[in-house]
Amino acid sequence: MKREIELLAPAGSYEALVAAVQNGADAIYMGGTEFSARAYASNFSRERIKEAVEYAHIRGVKIYFAVNTLVKDSEINKLLEYINFLYNTDVDAVIVQDLGALKLIKELYPDFEIHCSTQMTLHNSYGVKLLKELGAKRVVLARELGLEEIDVIKRNTGVELEVFVHGALCVSYSGQCLMSSFIGGRSGNRGKCAQPCRKKYELIDSNNQHGKGRPFYYMSMRDLNTLENISALINSGVTSFKIEGRMKKPQYVAAIVGAYRKAIDLYLSTGKELKDKEIQKKIAQVFNRKFTKGYLFSERNKQVINIDKPNNSGIYLGKVSAFNKALGRFTISLEDDIVHGDGIEVWGKSETGGTVNKIYKNNRLTHEAKKGETVEIELKDIICTGDEVYKTLDSQLIKELEKTYEKDIENKKNSIKGNIKIEIGKPIELTLYDDLKNTVNLKSTSTVEKAQKVALTEEKLLTNLKKLNNTPFELVSMDIDLKPECAVPLSVINELRRDAVNSLIELRRNRNNRKQQKLKDVDSEPIYKKINTNKEFKLSVKVEDLDQLKVVLQKKVDRIYFSDIDNISKALDLCRNSNCEIYLKTPNIIKDNEFKLYDSVIKNNQLDGVLVGDLGMLKYLKENYSSLNIVTDMTLNIFNSFTVKEFSELKVSGVTLSQELDLKSISNLNVDTDIEIECIVYGKTSVMTTEYCPAINENVCDKKCNSCKEPKHKLNWSLRDEKDYSFPISRDALGRTVIYNSHPIFMGDKIENFLNSKVNVLRLDITNESPDSILSIMEIYNNRRYFDVEQLGFKYTRGHYFKDIE
Repeated sequence: MKREIELLAPAGSYEALVAAVQNGADAIYMGGTEFSARAYASNFSRERIKEAVEYAHIRGVKIYFAVNTLVKDSEINKLLEYINFLYNTDVDAVIVQDLGALKLIKELYPDFEIHCSTQMTLHNSYGVKLLKELGAKRVVLARELGLEEIDVIKRNTGVELEVFVHGALCVSYSGQCLMSSFIGGRSGNRGKCAQPCRKKYELIDSNNQHGKGRPFYYMSMRDLNTLENISALINSGVTSFKIEGRMKKPQYVAAIVGAYRKAIDLYLSTGKELKDKEIQKKIAQVFNRKFTKGYLFSERNKQVINIDKPNNSGIYLGKVSAFNKALGRFTISLEDDIVHGDGIEVWGKSETGGTVNKIYKNNRLTHEAKKGETVEIELKDIICTGDEVYKTLDSQLIKELEKTYEKDIENKKNSIKGNIKIEIGKPIELTLYDDLKNTVNLKSTSTVEKAQKVALTEEKLLTNLKKLNNTPFELVSMDIDLKPECAVPLSVINELRRDAVNSLIELRRNRNNRKQQKLKDVDSEPIYKKINTNKEFKLSVKVEDLDQLKVVLQKKVDRIYFSDIDNISKALDLCRNSNCEIYLKTPNIIKDNEFKLYDSVIKNNQLDGVLVGDLGMLKYLKENYSSLNIVTDMTLNIFNSFTVKEFSELKVSGVTLSQELDLKSISNLNVDTDIEIECIVYGKTSVMTTEYCPAINENVCDKKCNSCKEPKHKLNWSLRDEKDYSFPISRDALGRTVIYNSHPIFMGDKIENFLNSKVNVLRLDITNESPDSILSIMEIYNNRRYFDVEQLGFKYTRGHYFKDIE
């Protein structure tokens, strides 16, 4: 099989990069200390970036650099300075999330390859086609797609597709998670996720009744592992197999990259899958949260979640059969080998762990113990009989992995070919050329003499030319033109070979042969600063059903966003009778096979427009309903003027700004256009959209997500955290789970803060408010009068309007 597959490895540090390269990665993705979605990885300084690019390029490995955070106007020129540095450093491609950043990079550096991050939530053909038109060469698909869905996208777009094949999974669609941001001010979209999904929650119903009766890790996903399914992935049309792990240690990177290298090579050469229990055990030992094949292979709900433990599960060692409190030792019959220096964790009534310092066998101290033996292990903590013990670190395995990327180790060998001509009275001519079409031609400084005794043989010549030892090359062929009776000192051959190899290395450093570019600034200063105290705002309201709509229409409202497709015709009639615009609100996740459902709704109803939640629906409407008004929803993460301008060029009529944007940044938007700028000023923010539903863990779940017996949009379940905040759970129009913030945003007494901005539409998002609450809230926003917020009768948040996110 000749298909080329890229194995893409993570590197959060220089040592991890070396580990990845030496264990067989074809490309590395990494980030710096700026604009990276893994801000808490070690990451790379600028000097280290230069070293990393050279190291990788010499060995034929590409570098993709993550600048995949949302960017404010005030940061744009800093971003472009960074892009300029990366371009001149010969980084092969940049990975972006921000659509405005994509627009600028393509305009200013047209030959710089752009990959669209998984943070862009790309999950259908239309969205991928749009980004292809905007200049992206590759997209990183959402981790919630199955192989059949990926195949459809490949056939419909022809774009390079990158798919995660191993490592940690986010419970929310990437780019759609605001939970960390709203709980602690640390945004995943800005690279600083605090991982609230790895914390314990209680699942409670609308009557405040407990689900399982105590907290569990209801949102902690298992780790993805597709090692034994390489054939299906290759045949799906995926270009790049991506391993997650920029926060992981070099030993982890070495183990996982090495395993997938073997699996890919085995299948491409023999057509067979890698079925190796020892390799599976190794990758489980270095890190796992239990494994899943994920949505790639249609695993669902309980198969993708691990509600019992959010961190490394390690390898099961057995159960505690006795505990000697006086000596601080527990007894265990081993299910796996253990040695001094291994790490263990004990789970059950106790949750403890540490390094194995003392092992006793028959009451005698020993350095190691084997599977099947009964031993005592010293651990100074309270341990209970029946507790489960796991080996979370195998010290011998770690040493074994470290040897694969030791200093001066060169496992990554690139094939080179050459020819050599040796003739009496002339200099030796040596040519070397590599797989990247680099060619080196060298001549010796001295001429060849006639042999007095022993002439040089082809065998001896070839043996010395192949002595590439600790270089990143192996000589696979050499055409030799050796004339008779030639005498050449081997030192001359060796020197010529070394010089040729060094010259080849120099050529490989600058893989892309770019001309150095000068820094290009752009105008990102605000042009609209004058306060307009007489400014009029449109008022839009998003509702979930007809009952809410009827209540809302009792008050003044300019536009309705309506999401219940089963009742859209009735909603349209109600709005027409109230002289109010009605827009269909589409979900922020809509897969290829779901567009036909919305096609019939749009075709059969005279809508004023559509509120689109993803790029795919935007592209679909432009292709099929070009005259329809389109407003983009907050899920498209519009964060700066350049993104607004991009959407303006795509002919949308309005945009909803990100709910992570603060008022200062909103006021500084440099937008000179007739496009409507909308902000959500009331409502429970959608902080997650997931394929997984926590209610699967309760008897109420019927496991039929698209026809769930829990009514759509009804917030009957909540996740309650350790601080007693409850996050309501609902479903969107297509049955996917939506988790909302515990408190609604409320800005009814702060509308004057939007006066000195380009914002001209204020939006209220209604979820589960009572009719009286809806009327009261609308009265506040309609009248814009002073009132005492202490009299509101509910807890609220200002979101990020007055609090900048990290």
